[in-house]
Amino acid sequence: MPYADEKPPLTKPGEPITGHSLQTFFPGYFALVMATGIVSIGAFLYNLKLLAHILFIANIVFYVALWLIFAARAIKYPYDVWKDITSSSRGGTFLTMVAANNVLGNQFALMTSHKYEAIFLWEFGLALWVIITYTFFVVITAKEPKHGLETSLSGAWLLIVVATESVAVLGTLVAGDMLYKDVVIFVSFCAFLIGGMHYMVFISLIIYRWLFISMKAELLTPPYWINMGAVAITTLAGSRLIMYSQHNHWIPGIQYFLPGLTVLFWAFATWWIPILILLPIWRHVIQKVPLKYDPQYWSLVFPAGMYAVATHNLSKAIGIPFIMPVSHVFIYFSMGAWAIVFIGMVRSIARLKRPGKQQPNISET
Repeated sequence: MPYADEKPPLTKPGEPITGHSLQTFFPGYFALVMATGIVSIGAFLYNLKLLAHILFIANIVFYVALWLIFAARAIKYPYDVWKDITSSSRGGTFLTMVAANNVLGNQFALMTSHKYEAIFLWEFGLALWVIITYTFFVVITAKEPKHGLETSLSGAWLLIVVATESVAVLGTLVAGDMLYKDVVIFVSFCAFLIGGMHYMVFISLIIYRWLFISMKAELLTPPYWINMGAVAITTLAGSRLIMYSQHNHWIPGIQYFLPGLTVLFWAFATWWIPILILLPIWRHVIQKVPLKYDPQYWSLVFPAGMYAVATHNLSKAIGIPFIMPVSHVFIYFSMGAWAIVFIGMVRSIARLKRPGKQQPNISET
């Protein structure tokens, strides 16, 4: 049942989040920065330098613009922001802020000589992770009455994993340039392990929800691609830690522990892919759910790009070149997906600016 001080949902669960008004602006829109950043990094790894840097510049613009929108919303509509972050179904999407921040930091660390910017973004990302993660867990735990598993749980909960692992991934890149590098790499290693534990917990609940609770086609929204993306970024974190351990002695024997665990995460990410391809076919072709632009589709682009980058790094880290062609396929798939979703976003915004058009509302998803 809804809480006494809550407004009823503006649209039904599973309907696209298509509005762009300030009051109802979707907090998960930072997935745009996540998706653009990882596609840019993938292009950089495959020597598509011009494309990589164009997307890098665009990503800085997206990042700044989204923070300005969030700040304006927080000042003008603080109740709506608080309502979102304390929502069991929507609060987790604020963690896209952490992941977006750290993906941009990865771009600075890998693609430029601006190491101080990358270090600042890691420190800021770590602070964001602490604030948002603990606020979300404490508030959702204390809030009564609880919304049930069926209405609250979605792939967006795995952003807890993505945000945590993003701290680990960027930490491995900036540790060597920081004064307390042993502390930074240890924090990154702990983040890698914490993210892995969170994944095991939440993916068990999601699989239970899929298999044993009625699952209508409308509820199979794009964030379920994070089922794969969360474990792909865990693979990337493990691969980066392996690379770091090859040149730095920090925990004795770590080079024997990490490879097997990292391959485990990559294998599970790979296992998800056929399911995540077949279920949208069932959703849109068989069940005829309309295919419309939704900002949640950025949560599909990011996992595809992350899987490509993670596979590339794993291949290099443990010397298994025969998986590299898989990375080739997914980097081009992610580029195509980014272009399609970006065009959909531009067209959606353009429609809102036409005379006589009403701005659609955004529901709690």
